[in-house]
Amino acid sequence: MIYTKRMLLVLVLATAVVLGVWAAPPADTTSAFYTWNGRQPANVPEIPVSSAGYTDGTFIGRRESAYYGIVQVEAFIQGGNIVRIKFLSFPNDNGTSAYISSVAVPQLKQEAIQAQGSHVQLVSGATFTSEAFHLSLHSALIQAVN
Repeated sequence: MIYTKRMLLVLVLATAVVLGVWAAPPADTTSAFYTWNGRQPANVPEIPVSSAGYTDGTFIGRRESAYYGIVQVEAFIQGGNIVRIKFLSFPNDNGTSAYISSVAVPQLKQEAIQAQGSHVQLVSGATFTSEAFHLSLHSALIQAVN
């Protein structure tokens, strides 16, 4: 019986490796590795927004690694406020990633619009996507301030 459990464990681990569950992050990421420390990735300063808000326009953020795919967003600013956020890319190349993104994407967009900034709470189960969203939106909003 113990031998059978060990064989099953080896089979599960081998299958996970083959399917890429523990694969390394994509090498083509455009940003440095980052860590999450509470509410924001390390080394990402707050954006100094004037009382007038952001500059009106459409601003595209950097492509950021979400481990299982790339996240890139576009921020729409009107009247000095974030009025809409569009995901240009997000992890969706397999069923699990597509499901997680279908839950995380609307939550992240809603929270960022409500907060009028990129500092949002992590979505449970979508940590990498949340971090990448923050970084991509942050880079878009920096353009809206300059």
